[in-house]
Amino acid sequence: MRRGLILLFIIVFSIFFPFNISTSSVPGDDFFFDGDSVKSLIVVGETATSSDIISASKLAFLIANRHTERIENTIYEEYKVSLKNLNASNIIRIDPANTSVNSVKVAEGLKSLWWDDGYKYPSFLYPYGDGDKVFDYNETHEEIILKLSDIEVPDDYCVDFNHSDIIYRVTYIHTPFKRKVYAGCGGPLYDIPYNSYKIRLFEKEYPIIYNGKYKTTDHNIGYFVYGIPIYYPETIFKVGDSKVFGWYTVTLLDIHSPTTEETSKEDKYKVKSGGNFSGEYKVYLRVSDFTGKSSDFLMVMDANSSRCCSCVPLCDPNGGYGAFTTVPTRQYENDPFFIFQRGTRVIDGIEETIWAIPVFYIDGIKVFEGADKSLLAEFDVYSLKDYGAIEETSCCMPFVTYPNDYNLSISNLWQDMIALGVDIDLNGNVSGFESQIPVYETPGEECNASIKFPFISPVYINPGKDGKYGTCDDFLDINASHRRFKLCNYDTIDVSLCDKIDLTCCDPQVVYGPKNYFKIDILDSNFKQKDDDGVELEVSQKKSKLYLYFDATIKIEPTSIIKRDTELTGEDRVKKNLILIGNENNNLIIKELLDLEISKVSWSRSFGQWEYIQNVFYGNSVLIVGGKDGSTTNKALEDLMSLLFV
Repeated sequence: MRRGLILLFIIVFSIFFPFNISTSSVPGDDFFFDGDSVKSLIVVGETATSSDIISASKLAFLIANRHTERIENTIYEEYKVSLKNLNASNIIRIDPANTSVNSVKVAEGLKSLWWDDGYKYPSFLYPYGDGDKVFDYNETHEEIILKLSDIEVPDDYCVDFNHSDIIYRVTYIHTPFKRKVYAGCGGPLYDIPYNSYKIRLFEKEYPIIYNGKYKTTDHNIGYFVYGIPIYYPETIFKVGDSKVFGWYTVTLLDIHSPTTEETSKEDKYKVKSGGNFSGEYKVYLRVSDFTGKSSDFLMVMDANSSRCCSCVPLCDPNGGYGAFTTVPTRQYENDPFFIFQRGTRVIDGIEETIWAIPVFYIDGIKVFEGADKSLLAEFDVYSLKDYGAIEETSCCMPFVTYPNDYNLSISNLWQDMIALGVDIDLNGNVSGFESQIPVYETPGEECNASIKFPFISPVYINPGKDGKYGTCDDFLDINASHRRFKLCNYDTIDVSLCDKIDLTCCDPQVVYGPKNYFKIDILDSNFKQKDDDGVELEVSQKKSKLYLYFDATIKIEPTSIIKRDTELTGEDRVKKNLILIGNENNNLIIKELLDLEISKVSWSRSFGQWEYIQNVFYGNSVLIVGGKDGSTTNKALEDLMSLLFV
């Protein structure tokens, strides 16, 4: 009885003293704003009271003044090199530490130029820097090359820039390590990136994995392929499992049955009691990429079978020649599945493949029986993500067009064999087999420590001819006293001026490098033959030092986001979220929603509230703020704004 009286009291109180609360949630910022534009539109009735108009204007003012955009203010630091008394044919080279004229150092370099000390990487993966935080010229770096010319005929003895007189260079780009993998028994041999390392070109980083050349009798196009190689060794699948590897999904459909999804239990498919070989397992796989394109295929794990024995030299104990498993299975599987990505270019009217790289690779290692007697399969998987290529371009198809045309060329400045792997037989050379031996450095070891290697221990890092650990000529050996050493492959990217820049003898003048990456201020353009003191110029770079962010108000006229109900168009309903002010007696849109039973509030009897209804017109939402008269509507609006615009 007492509970019934309390309930009756609540009902009566709610009728005569309703709370100013919504019948649904409060909209978020995306209801009012869409990027740089206002998404919402306020709608008042044709017969709205002056109080309703004032309420609508107040809301419009708050929306307009709350619409902001994120402003980024970057603080730059300028780096400069000043040079005087320069003459025609002088060659200026600027790197992160040194500025030289005709190979003689005359000033410090530009500290804003990038260089890689190499200390981030284990030395056996990245033996190209010593990690001493001091710039060495044989570490990968940027530099600027300027050649001073006078292209006037007859000479006017004022500085100009001829073709390729302005060069932006990234040099000492070393050849990344690669592993060689056969594509099936008797199939071709492919290079799989073992690691990547980053270079910086125009402030953008590229993880280089491969360098190569497309060659014909008439064309020679160099390129770098970049990407992030990811290895997933010794990955176990059950039938039906799907696993994601970078941009690819692998599903193990079945083991040894081409027609059913169930795992066969026939004796001939079971692992032998010793577990030393896999017999004739047929593994059915599906590989799908991020676009949904998929391939179904069969992989045969065929140890001790005619498939392998027909090409015994290619049978490798690592589960495929050069496979990257860390624990060799001593089983002779060699049927990996590859997916390739190709880069093409139209040459002489024909589309030619310039480069092709494996972007996905899966190799079966073994099939074995699990604790529940089900069959499991083990694979090595490789995936390449965020890949692409930096290709050579000519001035006919310039790599950079602003502020002038620049081409991109790739050159190999020093080439010799790099000895990888471990010299097992102590003959001072690394054979093809020895070059494929993986070596893993124990975390925490220094580069001059021994490395543990399966079956042979220890393996030493020999500092090479220069006697320094972590530099380019290091090698791996089981005899620390061997003086064998290796040279480095390294390449250079040159972004070079295509056209002549014919300057006047007026001072000062400004010339910009490619993409405005650096600036050349010519303070005195006259050679010594003209004024006896030579050319004076300043080379500078601006680099961002600090980023500041703040929100700035976008000025919007409040009246532009208010309309009467009779002026509302079909386009408004398609593009805008609507804020309806009033009740069904003075706002046609509120009446329409009430008649359609989309709105659940009797607005003409309400003491003031709001209702947020999503997905009303063409996926857009509606916010109704109303009451039985102007004062109740205004009170509901005040309460709503106190929640929305704190």
